Amino acid sequence: MAAKVLVTRRQFEDQMDRLRSEAETIVLTRPAPATREELLHAVKDCTGIFAHITDRIDADVMDAAGSSLRVIAEFGVGYDNIDTAAASERNIAVGNTPGVLTETAADFTFALIQSAGRRLTESDRFVRRGEWKWFDPLDLLGLDINGSKLGIVGLGRIGSAVARRALASGMEVIYFNRNQPADDLGCRRAGSLDELLAESDFVSLHCPLTPETYGLIGSAQLKTMQSHAVLVNTARGPIVDTDALTEALRSGAIASAALDVTDPEPIPAGHPLLRLENVTLLPHIASATVGTRKKMSQMTVDNILAVLRGELPPNCVNSEHINWS
Repeated sequence: MAAKVLVTRRQFEDQMDRLRSEAETIVLTRPAPATREELLHAVKDCTGIFAHITDRIDADVMDAAGSSLRVIAEFGVGYDNIDTAAASERNIAVGNTPGVLTETAADFTFALIQSAGRRLTESDRFVRRGEWKWFDPLDLLGLDINGSKLGIVGLGRIGSAVARRALASGMEVIYFNRNQPADDLGCRRAGSLDELLAESDFVSLHCPLTPETYGLIGSAQLKTMQSHAVLVNTARGPIVDTDALTEALRSGAIASAALDVTDPEPIPAGHPLLRLENVTLLPHIASATVGTRKKMSQMTVDNILAVLRGELPPNCVNSEHINWS
């Protein structure tokens, strides 16, 4: 039987042609995610799954595919939507796309830091509502970037790239990591998360979503931050307690937030966050440039094709648990 690959969302056609040259390829071409029922049906007898962050690939999906499933390739760096323990138990390789979006995501994050600090989206709405009728020297005052302190939670690839941009812009950078990073870039390591939160003018989240980081920023942590501080999240929505953040923004416990990710995601119409002026909400687009997304697609296909040829994916996150001998 020929190998069969499921691609759960529309993708770049040149990369789909690469897959089609070596496997029967089913592409769910609409932009919206597949429903649970559609996913369980479409995955039957597949050798590989080209997955996206909106797909929950758990044991039920793997079992629906059957014994032929050998690789789940995530279109992205984060793979918290995939039950890697269940995949390892079933001898299924899980691949991702590390490194490719580091600089793009860091550019985007630093743009959010600057935008939130200077209240750009709030000012844009101010003008569009027709409220710019005079010059008020005390209206829409923001934070200077140069001379401010940036706290980075998670000094990995992306966090380090953001730190380099911040240092070049005259910011002081502190960070908090559970483990010592390979290179702290001359930034100061905070003794605790609370220390970082209490000292920072801006806090940017770059840690992965794990059981330990789920709800990492809650009511107590937000109360630890300074009242003029800005929270930026381009990592994963559930790292922040959404209800606690909404209340902190409403009460003035912190000045503002800029979120590329939310919990839930997408943020539903009518959510209280949408009614607040002091939050910027974006649709999970940190990696959304043509060049980066094309490279991500290529790397995801590379991970699948390697398995079809009997090799581990070039970027395999559970290689120590895979035994195809």
